[in-house]
Order: sequence, then structure tokens, then C-alpha cells
Amino acid sequence: MNQTLLPAELLDRLSSFGVRIEFEAGAEIICEGDFEESIYLIESGRVEVVRGSTVIGTIEAGDVVGEMAFIDRRPRSASVRALVASVLKKMNREDLLRDLGQEPEDLLQFVRVLDARRQAHLTSVADPGDQDIEKFLQRVTQEGTAHRAVNHPYLLALRDHSFPDMKWALADFAGQYHGYSSHFPRFLTTVIGRLEKPEHRMALMENLTEEAGNYESAELDELVDIGVEKEWVDGIPHPALFRRFCVAAGVEDSGPEFDSVEVICWREMFLSVLSGGSPAEAVGALGLGTENVVSTMYKHFLPALTLLGADPSETVFFPLHAAVDDHHQETLLDISRHYAATASGRVDLVKGMRKALALRSGFWDWLHLRALTLGRCDEAVTQQFGR
Repeated sequence: MNQTLLPAELLDRLSSFGVRIEFEAGAEIICEGDFEESIYLIESGRVEVVRGSTVIGTIEAGDVVGEMAFIDRRPRSASVRALVASVLKKMNREDLLRDLGQEPEDLLQFVRVLDARRQAHLTSVADPGDQDIEKFLQRVTQEGTAHRAVNHPYLLALRDHSFPDMKWALADFAGQYHGYSSHFPRFLTTVIGRLEKPEHRMALMENLTEEAGNYESAELDELVDIGVEKEWVDGIPHPALFRRFCVAAGVEDSGPEFDSVEVICWREMFLSVLSGGSPAEAVGALGLGTENVVSTMYKHFLPALTLLGADPSETVFFPLHAAVDDHHQETLLDISRHYAATASGRVDLVKGMRKALALRSGFWDWLHLRALTLGRCDEAVTQQFGR
């Protein structure tokens, strides 16, 4: 694999970190799809990198492996196994960054090299030599649905009912997520305003119409088939449906004046991706990084709703989106095809998707810690600065 190499003096410093592990030939070091963020320094031996069933390269001693998940905090994009008996140093992300931070020049050099590799990886994902747009979209949509944001420990803990106080966790989710969900029409109109082709704008206008609670008769019939009654959703804007869920979860106070700083930061940074990047980046963020993953994400969440003992009409927001967003996903995928026709468009689609997923993953990290501590993790900040 052609990679930007780490300078010898930095490799010497890295060799003092981490845990030394010996691997026999054929042993798996990293498993594709795992949520694990360590980086490995190869002291001796040689490893191969495998994506799916395809070997995409080999890496020799004196180099590092596992940098993509280390940088982007997303699932492992490939497996790594020892080709011969090898010795590697496994370095924890937080420990390594903290130790390198004691020498800012070393940290800066390390980050620069890894970022150069990330850029090369990003370009390879959007390889202009691959003229098959459908294969490209299949690759990136699979990356999106495998992302940590979509299969986050927070969502899995809600699914498995494993938080200390599940009703507290559900109420906290309702109160915090409302500050994002209620702004979704704004996100959608921002992207509509960025699109270049009139037919694309019209297609997303249909999505905006559904966000306002207006459906065609055929769509309402399809919803009935999955247990969503017409009178629960017809003519009711989606933010109002989420508000109905908030009430069922015991949250009476939800609105702009109750939004946490973390919620405000998430939606403002997401909005900046939609409005500040290229149109392709905006489509990547809202489509590949949001609408494309919602149905998968909410499937983790649905089992937790049973704990509320609420009428299905009160929690209909989630099964509705698990169904309706499949249609929205197709609309945005069709728009993505237009931008995926060029190399720069492909890169920007992937950039937008990864930015959106990283922002969501960070938000889940915060909610996860809150659910584990029943909000006590925020007490010091709240006491000092107020809500």
C-alpha cells in the first residue's frame, strides 16, 4: 500500500507507547466492522489489509495500521491479519494523543501524516476510475449504515434495556432530541436551496410536504399495512408527532428555551455543513449521512418504546420514519447519482456523509454518558454556567 510514511524519529517515540502483542501467521489483528479505535505500530513482521474478501494491500514493519478508525472514530473499514509471525504495539487512542500532546510538534507531525492518509483513503473511496455509480453508492451507503453513529452503544443500550433507569433515559432522549428533530424542515429547505437542478428541488419539496404531514393515499395505505393508522399522522407535522412522543415520555418542557448547549452545537454545525459546503456535500450529509441511516438507527430504538406503556399513536413518530424515510432515502440517492458522476462530486458526497455521522456520533456519546450517570455528568457545568 502506498502511504505517507511516519518520520523515523516519530516512530522511535511511538515505540515507547502501548502494549506489545505477538501474533502468529494468519492471526486476525483487526476485524472489519468492529467499533475499536486503537492504532497499531508494526515492530516486526508483515500484515495484510482485507476489505470483504479482497486483499487491498500489505504493510511492513516500521509502519502503523488501523489509522482510519483512529482518526474518524468510525467502525473498522477493513480487517488486518498477520502474514507472518509479527509483533505489534497496540496504542489506545486517548492515551496516545495525551502523551504526544506533551510535545506539540510531535503531535502535529503525527496528525499531519494521518490526515494525509485519510485524504488518500477518501480519494480512493471516490475513485474516478470506478465508473460504476451504483457500485460507488452501494459502497458508501454500506459504510454509512455500518457507522458507529448508527450502531452506537447508546442505541444498543436502549434496545437492550440496560441503562440504570430506562424511563429516565427515554425522557432524556425525548427532551434533548427534540431540539434537533424540530429543526429538520429547516435542514431540508436549506438543501433544497442549494440544489442546481429544478427536478431535484421538486423531488425534495415532496419530502418537505410529507414532513408537514401531507401524504398521498397510496402512502397512507402502505402505512396502515405496518400498523400506522391514518388519523394518527394525516395532516400532522412531524415535529408535532415528536412532541406527542415527548409528552408520552413525561417531558412537558421542550422548546428552544430548554435546548442544551450540546443540542444547539449539533444542529448549528450540521446546518453549517448543509449551507457552507458544496451542493454535493449537503446532499451527502442529509442523504447518505442522515436519511439513509434513519430506518436502521430507529430499529435499535423501537424496542425501548414498549417501556413507556403508551398508546401506539403517541410513539408513531418512530415507526413512521422507519417506513417513510425509505422513500426519502430513495429520493436523495437519486440526487446523489447526479453528483456521483464526477470525482469531485464523489469526494464531497463522502465528506458530507462522514461529517453528518461524526456529529451524530458525538451527540450519542453525550447522551450515553448522561444515561449512565442520570445526568450527573453535566452537574458541574450546569452549576457554573446554567442550563
